[in-house]
Amino acid sequence: MKTQNNFAHFSRGGKLSSPYLQFTKVDGETAKKAFTPQELKQIMDMFVYFDKNGNNTIKRDDLGFALRAIGYLVTTIEIRELGMFLDPKKTQFLNFEQFITACYNVRNRKPNKQEIINALKTFEKNKSGYIEVKEIKSIITKIGDALNLTEFDIVISEITQSQNGFIKTEDLVSLLIMS
Repeated sequence: MKTQNNFAHFSRGGKLSSPYLQFTKVDGETAKKAFTPQELKQIMDMFVYFDKNGNNTIKRDDLGFALRAIGYLVTTIEIRELGMFLDPKKTQFLNFEQFITACYNVRNRKPNKQEIINALKTFEKNKSGYIEVKEIKSIITKIGDALNLTEFDIVISEITQSQNGFIKTEDLVSLLIMS
C-alpha cells in the first residue's frame, strides 16, 4: 500500500503547515476485505444508485453525496482532495474500485492530533493549555455527534481534573483520539 500526501494547507500566516490529508492507494479486493458484508452491500447499492448512465461509473462530483449517503462525515476539502487522488487524469468519473478505495480511505482516516489541539485552543483561558470542564461539556453534549450528560461524565472521568474545574487540552485530545 502506498501512502500519498495530497494536500498541504496553509496556516493563517501563510506558512506551509503539515500535510492535511493522507490517502492510501489500495486495490479493490483489499478495500472490500475491510468491510462487513452488510457494509459492502450498502456501498455497492450506493454506487449503483449514483451510476446514472449504467456504465459502471459515477460522476466525481457525486462522490461527496454518495459518501454522505452511506453515512460518512466528509468535508468539502476531503471530497475534493480524495477526488483528485482517485482521478489524477481528471476524467471526472470514478469506477467501483475507485469508489470503494474512497470509502476505505474515509473510514480509515486518522485524526490529526495537532489540528484538534489547535481547534480546542480557542476555548482555553489565557492560552494556558487548560480548558474549563463546564465549557467543553456544553460543547460536547450539544454539537455534532453529541454525547449525553452521563456519557460525558464517563469520558471526562478518564482525565485528571485540576481542583478548579479545568482539564489539560492535550489530555482531552489524547482521549478523543483514542476512542
